[in-house]
Parts: sequence; C-alpha cells; structure tokens
Amino acid sequence: MNEYLVATLDKLRTKNYANVNIVIGNESCDLDSSVSAIVYACFLYWQSKQIKCNESMNVNRDEQTKYDIFIPILNVNREDFALKTEVTYLLKTHGIDKNVLVFRDDYDLKGLLANTNSKVTLVDHHVLSTKDQFLAPFVTEIIDHRPLDKTGWTYNDSAHSTIEVVGCCCTLVAQRIKDLSSPIAKDLDFFNAYPVCSDMLHSTIILDTINLSKTFNKATPHDVKILLFLESLIKPADYENYRKGKLERLTNARSDVSELTAAQLLRKDLKIVGEVLVPTFPILVQEFLERPDALEALQTTLTQRSCNLAVLLGMHLKGPMRRDVAVYSADTTRATRLSRFLQDWTGPAFGLSSPGSDSRYIYFTQSNLSATRKQYVPAIQAFLNIKN
Repeated sequence: MNEYLVATLDKLRTKNYANVNIVIGNESCDLDSSVSAIVYACFLYWQSKQIKCNESMNVNRDEQTKYDIFIPILNVNREDFALKTEVTYLLKTHGIDKNVLVFRDDYDLKGLLANTNSKVTLVDHHVLSTKDQFLAPFVTEIIDHRPLDKTGWTYNDSAHSTIEVVGCCCTLVAQRIKDLSSPIAKDLDFFNAYPVCSDMLHSTIILDTINLSKTFNKATPHDVKILLFLESLIKPADYENYRKGKLERLTNARSDVSELTAAQLLRKDLKIVGEVLVPTFPILVQEFLERPDALEALQTTLTQRSCNLAVLLGMHLKGPMRRDVAVYSADTTRATRLSRFLQDWTGPAFGLSSPGSDSRYIYFTQSNLSATRKQYVPAIQAFLNIKN
C-alpha cells in the first residue's frame, strides 16, 4: 500500500502521468469515506496494471513512458486530518503516514482535472456540495450507500452508479472490487496482493455497523456477506473476539477527543445541508454543550460557514449506547420550527423527547438508536424546501 501511495504522490508532484483519476469521499472524511477512497483508488491502480501487463505483450515497453494516475483524495484540509482520530488510528496501525496521503487543499483540483480525459469516482456520497459542482462533468463512477437522491443529478448517462442502502459504503466497495476483478484475474487476487485493504475494509464495516449489532439495526445481509468474505481472507483465530476487539479499539480512537477544542470538535465530522450545520460528535451533545466555549465556537462556525441553523448529533458508545440532539440558531423562531419538524418527522421517527429546557438551544434525547445523520439529512432538506 505504501509503495502505491508513495509512487502516486511522486508522479503527481513531478507530473509524470498521462491522465488523472481521482477517487474522493465526502466532506465528513470519516473512516468509511477515507477507507473507501484509499482502497478503491488502490484497486483502480492495480486493475490498470493488470490490463497494461496484458497489453504490453504486444507493445514495445520503451514506448510506455506515462500511465494514468489514481489518486485517493481525503476530502478535508490537511490541518484538520488530526481531528479524524479513528482514521488516523487505523492508518497508523497499518503504517500509512499522512505525508503520503493527498488532502483536499494539497492541490488545485480544477487544475488537476484540466485534461478532458480526467475521471472522478465518488465514494460514500452522490450529492455534490456547491463547491464541488465542478466535479460533475468528470464523474464516471459513483459508489454510495445512501438513499438515491436525483435532485440536481447532472452526471453523464454513461456514469456507472452503485447505490444501495447498506450499513457501510466499504461493503459496496469490496463488492465492486470482487465484480471487476473477475474479467482480468481471480476475484481474490487484488485482496491477496493488498491484504491491508481487506483489513481496513473489515475494520470499517465493524465500526459502521457496530459489529453487526441488531440493537442498532444498521447492518444489512449484504454487509454480513462481505464481512464474512473478508474474514475468509483474514482468517482470524477467534472471530468473535477479533470483531469485539476491533470495535473497542476503533470506538476508543473515535471517542478520544480530550485534546480537541470545541471549534475542532465541530469540524471533526461536519456536514452542511443548505444553510444548516450538521456536526456529529463521538460524545453526547450534552457533554459538548457543557464546555464553556461551546456556544461561542458554534456561533463562530455558523458565521464562517454562512449557515443560520445547527443540528448537533451526539452519541455515547462506551457502555449502553445513547444518542442525543440539539437544535441551535440565533433566530430562536426558526430553531423552534425546525425542532418541531424533526419531532414530527416519520421517515423514520427519531424518537425525540425533551428532558428539560434551555433558553440558548433546544435539546432532545433520541430513543431511535439506529437513526444517524444519514436519516436526518432528508428531514432537514424537506424542512428547507418549505417556507419558514
């Protein structure tokens, strides 16, 4: 893996390539998004090598001076990568240093895509933010596990899409790799060549599905099938303890925010939906709001991001899982309307109840433990589509 990443970075810096192929995750840059981008870009690189090897039998090797370059882009600025504690933890355990990775602000993406033969693969999202609309003409493939949203769909008809509601996008990435490997090699060859990819995919599925927990109901049969496939490659001595150990280590890494400021916590796992800031915390929102600088940091972030509302989503994973939510805005009337809208939402119902009141924000506990930001986004979009 490191050899591929170092070689890619070297070609990128020296411009020693023919065409650019970018694989980019969503702006939250969580573990699912990061691993999906890195692993799938690595696969595309491997796939290209297999095809070139076959073609080289009939081509003079001296003529093969430049090849396509496959770049995984971590969709976060380099300075904010330290906020993704579970991502940094997993990559570090596999000896992958941040200096061999490419971050959002490392290069001018518009400049990289100047060549008309450039291609973009979207993983873990298929709705582009306003700042990323320029990517649309170059998108040739989409792999995402969110419900299909055709709003603003401007991709070419030839773009291949794998969009299926599963617990983890890495499930779909692993399946796509299996499917694409068959025509050029055995479906295990890539995973055997890059065992680190098998482990990173497996780790991410374990974390995102909370070890296939039925309580949280995030895992689908497809997630289970791919997890078992990856375990057939990894061959752990004790499957049950292997899974539990991974979940515990990754959960601890994600929850370790002791060194982060309130402003950093807001950026750790952030998504913006229209004018609404939607950060997810690896701690309860209640714990975040108890920080003395929390509301000041929240208002500053809203201003910086040109947002008027915030929906804060928190979770507690150590011990019995708990989730909570807070809605905040300087415009208390809009905050109240959004709060009521979320309480009345039924697709699915979030199970929001208010244990008390605070004049500065509207706070709820959430009884539907399986509802994550993925379920909140459609509700927020529906709220924004009506006149408030």
